[in-house]
Amino acid sequence: MKRVLRVARRIARQAAGRLKAMVPERPEGPGTPLEVVFEENVLPRVDDVLGEPGPAAPGAMAQAIPQMILDEPETREILGGRSGGTDVPPWAHGANGVLRSRVDLVRLSGVWHAPAYGALFNDQGQVFHKAIHEALYLTPTLGLLPGVKVEAEGPLFRVPGEVPVIDRATVFMAWGGLHNYGHFLIDCLPALMTAIGAGAAERFPAITPPLLPWHRELLSLMLGDQPQPRLVEAPLVRIEDAVFATAMDHFLHAPNAPLDVVRERILAAAAIDPAAGAKRIYVTRRGSQKRVLVNELDLETALAARDFTIVRPEELSVRDQIALFHQADLIVAPAGAALANVLFCRPSAKVIELQPSNFIGVWVRNIALLVGVDWRAFFVPSPLSETEVYLEGHHRPNAEFSWRLDLPAFLAFLDAAL
Repeated sequence: MKRVLRVARRIARQAAGRLKAMVPERPEGPGTPLEVVFEENVLPRVDDVLGEPGPAAPGAMAQAIPQMILDEPETREILGGRSGGTDVPPWAHGANGVLRSRVDLVRLSGVWHAPAYGALFNDQGQVFHKAIHEALYLTPTLGLLPGVKVEAEGPLFRVPGEVPVIDRATVFMAWGGLHNYGHFLIDCLPALMTAIGAGAAERFPAITPPLLPWHRELLSLMLGDQPQPRLVEAPLVRIEDAVFATAMDHFLHAPNAPLDVVRERILAAAAIDPAAGAKRIYVTRRGSQKRVLVNELDLETALAARDFTIVRPEELSVRDQIALFHQADLIVAPAGAALANVLFCRPSAKVIELQPSNFIGVWVRNIALLVGVDWRAFFVPSPLSETEVYLEGHHRPNAEFSWRLDLPAFLAFLDAAL
């Protein structure tokens, strides 16, 4: 009997295949070719992007926060000679000064929005760079966006059935902010605060894809009694009139106002007693599969002997993380997203960042300078070994590797700093 059933199923599958071959497939529409464009190349710059009537398609942009530059002499006076290790880059001592980015408010007419990627694109196929940039790490071809198929001529967008329509909205969630604490705190929240500060949030209510508890906790602390963003679960929506701030795009590399307002609001809501808590902390990454410090346990042992408390911020609530950094006098940590909490340090605090040479970055330095924190770094040759990572055929170097700290040299550097 079982054999008869198997034969019957096989015959049915073959018959279905023959019938499908006899019925021509419904041809797909031609689709809209997509191209990433820089906002300043396609949008006019105006004095007030929120004026009515709104700008003609595709939209317009206006400066919300002016660019600032901390000049090299001033930066060298603050940083000069503090960092150590091997092959210390000139910027660690203040070379070329510090850029604090201009923030623009952008208003777009009739756009598609993929909330999980931050993407905004219009019917002409213009994909706006500042909104999509962080997601290009994951999908450089745009092929992961809803309704997009990468064909011989490039990415083509076809509307995937019925799509919810939103009249007006503020977009602030970049792809990085969905997955990375630092990007959410330093990129996305200032983007939302820019819209609030410009008076856009009431007319253009904020929207966001589904959030994790730590997202919601940060938003609650920052917004207080103000309306929380509307959750959008659909993978694609149509927004007839959209606003976003360019802080969505890697603002952490050159932070500026309104990050100071984000800090003030969150600290005021958290109501932390600065006198309590551990005064020396080490932020461990032990157990992480990325950027593995192979002798981290030895480092922790040496630091514990110097009265350091070993902490794992990822195991704490947002409020407890904020308190941990605000109460500490001295913080030692390998490079990583947890150091976004330097934003909440007191200006009297000291931060020592361990930077592997193939993963160096200025972002923690720049946040520390904005807050007034004493930042210095110890640079370490790396990697010992590396795992090759590819996304959509594009190599992503320095994603996963191991490195080793010269412990005697670092402890000498630390003791001198103490």
